[in-house]
Amino acid sequence: MLITKYFPALSLGACVALLAACASQPAPSDVPQPAAPPVAAVAAAPAQDPAVKTEKDTAATLEKKFQDAARGYKVVERDGKTLYCKREKVIGSTIPTMQCLTESQLRNQVETMEDARERMRSSAKCTIGRGCSGT
Repeated sequence: MLITKYFPALSLGACVALLAACASQPAPSDVPQPAAPPVAAVAAAPAQDPAVKTEKDTAATLEKKFQDAARGYKVVERDGKTLYCKREKVIGSTIPTMQCLTESQLRNQVETMEDARERMRSSAKCTIGRGCSGT
């Protein structure tokens, strides 16, 4: 019974002491703070945001994706041109035919597919109802 009488006052006192300890200024330390870099050094070093890809990184990524895509094709030399060929079924037919692309066409196809994937990833945000179930 005595505890219930004094408990609110004790808890209020503990809260006040905790807030006072948090609000006090820290003691100054004797450790010297590191000097700020010169302004010229800061201006010379560009800010590196990990989310922003550089053109070099993008080109390297696309080159790797091109190499991966090229593995699925047979390289053929025809009329002095390098072609990437694969047997595929054309839509509307069950007979596979040899489909050939130039290097620039294959690179364009890889880049287009990467752009489409990126658009789908960036637009796939849940905006309908709870849990993105569409209800």
